[in-house]
Amino acid sequence: MTAQTAPVLTTQPTRGGIAPSPQPPLCTHCGADRDEAFQTLSRHRTSTGITIWLRCTCGALQVRVVGAAGTRIAARGCR
Repeated sequence: MTAQTAPVLTTQPTRGGIAPSPQPPLCTHCGADRDEAFQTLSRHRTSTGITIWLRCTCGALQVRVVGAAGTRIAARGCR
């Protein structure tokens, strides 16, 4: 069994903070490749940055971690 690591996403500064601009697709279930396809469920500050729970329009869950190194997808769930 091999351990898989989450991809690291590049970030770009915007007016409202840091916006992720990852390589598509963001959702491995439906292939959605735009941040607009995701609804933010919760956002929490942690010692390493911010953890964001998202739900895609297809129903799949995703956890992103935003830290000093950028944004990465920490976990992807199924519908």
